[in-house]
Amino acid sequence: MPNNPYPDEPMRMAPTEALSQTERMENIPLRQPTPVAATPAPVKETLAEAETVEATQEEETRTVRYSIGRLSDFLQWFVGVLEIALALRFLLKLIGAQETNPFALILYVSTNIVLYPFNGIIRTLGGFEPSTLIAMLVYALTLWAIKRFLRILITNPEETAG
Repeated sequence: MPNNPYPDEPMRMAPTEALSQTERMENIPLRQPTPVAATPAPVKETLAEAETVEATQEEETRTVRYSIGRLSDFLQWFVGVLEIALALRFLLKLIGAQETNPFALILYVSTNIVLYPFNGIIRTLGGFEPSTLIAMLVYALTLWAIKRFLRILITNPEETAG
């Protein structure tokens, strides 16, 4: 190869100058097999390591409790807003608010979604919608049940006296 600035580099050698496969493999040391221990050596934790593990577990527990508490707060806020919207809808229907009014129209359209499962349970009598009251009761009871379940998740079992 003319003007080769790196004559000893294998990548720049001509094919005839490269080492053969066996010559390259002879320079690689053989890997020694790792000895298999009959029994694993016992792990000795120091007091500081045990305290660190315990502190980490406590921190994880606090994080999970905090997350569940925040979820519970969010659900309570969401159902609270839903209950207020349903109560407004019930009152507007009861006093005979016109459905062409923009506020009433937005309220009726947005609450139709959550009232869909309750449509047709009881006949509407004029402006009185009993299905809205039933929906409010069902959503409140559902929130109560979910919050009870979440509280069970984050509280410690009470010790029985005995």
